[in-house]
Amino acid sequence: MFFFLSRVLSFLVDPFFWIIVMFFISIFHYKKYLRRSFLILGISMILFFSNSLIFNYVNDLWSVKNVNEKEHYQIGILLGGMISLTSSEENIQFSNHNDRLLNTLDLFHSKKIDKILITGAAGSLSSDLKESQILKKYLNKVGVPDSCILIEDKSKNTYENAIYCEKILNNFPINNSYLVITSDYHMRRSLACFKKTHLNVYPFVKKSDINHFDLEWILIPQSNILFEWKVLFHEMIGYITYKIIGYI
Repeated sequence: MFFFLSRVLSFLVDPFFWIIVMFFISIFHYKKYLRRSFLILGISMILFFSNSLIFNYVNDLWSVKNVNEKEHYQIGILLGGMISLTSSEENIQFSNHNDRLLNTLDLFHSKKIDKILITGAAGSLSSDLKESQILKKYLNKVGVPDSCILIEDKSKNTYENAIYCEKILNNFPINNSYLVITSDYHMRRSLACFKKTHLNVYPFVKKSDINHFDLEWILIPQSNILFEWKVLFHEMIGYITYKIIGYI
């Protein structure tokens, strides 16, 4: 039930959905002055929610700051949620959130982490996709040996990521340090879940440069930013929900 409700909420916080609602009302409402008001509101929402500068500023406020207390970690915990549900071992289709995978590979090849723990099954009610298994095959192809890969393929959400990872990592020395690797918008909830375990964890994210100045980037609406707002709102609601039910 919780999984289903989270997907419904994800739909309801989509700015594009509410923009459509505003334009629908502006066309069909029987009062002319309200039609004009909702039209202006719809246009204003488009301009606001498609502005890269505004989004990056809000996202930076939400994101967790890196804590680079160590130069080396025994294991990097790579959180899933970066491939399409139609992916297979032979045909991997990455989503917009594969930055966490690229960061993990960079950390591994630069010797900052010794092993990679991939966590996550499919984030879907109906799919039998084992994302961690598919990503393991991909890591093998790009030079990461089996001996350096651990997999956790039971979890369906961020809370379960932490719970199942703890069960695996309890077999390692208690003083080991672990690096949680995910996208910047997702780190606050992820780190909070892992902090509830007995693992010694630190966050790793690479953030957008909010000081970047480009007149076109600032003034011209960017359609992809609408989707990014949806993801960020979903994450904020997820964090609040986890707080309420005691996951974090």
